[in-house]
Amino acid sequence: MKKICFLLFGLLLVINGFAQNYTEEFAVKDTNHLLLDIYTPSITSSDTNYPCLVFVFGGGFKTGQRNAPIMIKTFTEMAKRGYVIVSIDYRLGLKGVTKMGVTHLKTLENAIRLAVEDLYSATSYIYKNAARLHINTNEIMISGVSAGAITVLQADYWLHNRHETAQVLPDNFRYAGVISFSGAIFSRNGKVKYPYGNPAPTLFYHGDEDHLVTYNQVAFANLGFFGSNKLVQRFEKFNYPYRIKRMKNYGHEVATLFPDMLDEIDEFYQNWIVLSKKYQIDETWYNPDYQPDMRWRLSPSDLYKKNK
Repeated sequence: MKKICFLLFGLLLVINGFAQNYTEEFAVKDTNHLLLDIYTPSITSSDTNYPCLVFVFGGGFKTGQRNAPIMIKTFTEMAKRGYVIVSIDYRLGLKGVTKMGVTHLKTLENAIRLAVEDLYSATSYIYKNAARLHINTNEIMISGVSAGAITVLQADYWLHNRHETAQVLPDNFRYAGVISFSGAIFSRNGKVKYPYGNPAPTLFYHGDEDHLVTYNQVAFANLGFFGSNKLVQRFEKFNYPYRIKRMKNYGHEVATLFPDMLDEIDEFYQNWIVLSKKYQIDETWYNPDYQPDMRWRLSPSDLYKKNK
């Protein structure tokens, strides 16, 4: 049956020049059948391999879907630009949780761990099937929004800390790039460090009034949740390549801007990954006419009260 599906997939590429929403199962965990959707450029020859962008959706680790309509349109556009887009499922570790705040970091950490484990499993699946999917294994990037942005930043952080969850990945595997819309990293060891190799070039977007996923940090002794502003300070100090777009007076709505930033994502791919530029670009975007949407000024505890 699987071979028949693969043949049909190839036939679709020949007929349409482009395949949308081709779905495969990459893992079964805790009875959850985890799926991924693949959006592929027109294959011009059997040996053509493309950069891959893995997308992790947001939703507070309690909701969300890999195939939201607005993102399907975005993935389709990105595939036309020459990327293989892979949008993945992951287990929602905070589904059913009714309280969340600064005293619930352990609960949040567990949800992050589940999501990262599933991202690693999806990455391993993509890597093993790269030839069939026409993916360049040296150009596998990860991207996410909100909870998905936390997941991708955490995945690259744990990979360079030899975290046990990363053992499913091939030896010496590295992500080519990380793209984060309103993300942060959880650390049990104080300031974020990358002792086993430099982090992947990273493109950050974050609102400086984001209180849902902190723009700065929330820390207790060695426990900490470090947002884009604090992460960039570390990148700057150790000369890690990055670009950050600070959105002045924006809150968590920055997590919705992925579809509007495709040209910048292209630029990031070409300069930081293809050309291996070591740029460190720090910019602040300010719109004097922007009227803050207070629905996006929630704190974690506000969000969970709202969704009880």
